[in-house]
Amino acid sequence: MRTKRNTYFFVIGLMLTLGLTSVFANDTDKAKRKRLKTEGILSIKSSPAAYPVRIDGQDVGMTGVGEGMEYYLAPGVHKVEVLGPDGKIAWADDVTIRKGIRNCVCVKAVETTTSKACPYRFHLEGPARVTEGDLVTFTAVPDVESPIPLKFAWRVDNGTLTSGAGTPTITVDSKGMGNGVINAELDVNDDVYDGRCRQTISVPTDVEALPPDVPTPKAFTCDEFISKSADDDKARFDNCVIQVQNTPDAKLYVVIYPGTDKASRTRNTYERLSKRALDYMVRTRGLDPTRVQFIKGSSRERTTYKMWVVPPGAQLPPID
Repeated sequence: MRTKRNTYFFVIGLMLTLGLTSVFANDTDKAKRKRLKTEGILSIKSSPAAYPVRIDGQDVGMTGVGEGMEYYLAPGVHKVEVLGPDGKIAWADDVTIRKGIRNCVCVKAVETTTSKACPYRFHLEGPARVTEGDLVTFTAVPDVESPIPLKFAWRVDNGTLTSGAGTPTITVDSKGMGNGVINAELDVNDDVYDGRCRQTISVPTDVEALPPDVPTPKAFTCDEFISKSADDDKARFDNCVIQVQNTPDAKLYVVIYPGTDKASRTRNTYERLSKRALDYMVRTRGLDPTRVQFIKGSSRERTTYKMWVVPPGAQLPPID
């Protein structure tokens, strides 16, 4: 939460009296003089503290505390202002001064604290349980979209962070972690509201060990092709999506090797193609977005896709 304090002044007393006596001119120099017969008096008191007073645009001194501070003024209408702790006008009014009459003004300062929700808030998502050797994905999901850039600092207990450091999503290798627990902790912060809004969130994932007699599954290539058009690419995606959906807990890794030709460097960039492919697989083919991951490979003469189906416990081969 972020907070903001405001000070407001309320008039709690306004009184006119007769039969004045000699008083100080103001609280600044304590210069003693008798009130001129033609003058009236403005007596102004505040609580819980003294605040600056401005009369007709001139800073004249402070309010009194306990008893009013008195100012001699010529008859007529005078603009009286009381300044708050921040130097801004907190109370102002026109006061009519009459000869031989004391105008008593009492003001009280009330401080309010306004709390506002932080401009960003996240929760962390990750699987509750995986099989040893799985690549585990942890994702920071925004509950409130941030209007400012954020920093994502991850710390992983057990397992090996393989990708995503500094981003909202990381991948952790659970190889060798059988019967253990992987705990991913994320520190979300920024340079604006840091002290009041930074979050540290974590999520644990249990790792089941593979039985000794179970062969280690292996990843396999389901397709590799040069990108031609959006429709042609989608037709090639279908086969791999079906294979992944028919293999429990398998994941689809789509490696895009950016082309060096003009079309690949302008309209068919890695960013555009990966977004288009993800949208098709999720929205049209109904693939769970947590079961597909895109990887940017090295440059080739023409943009090329290579798609791997990775069963639970299998390792994704090195990507060039």
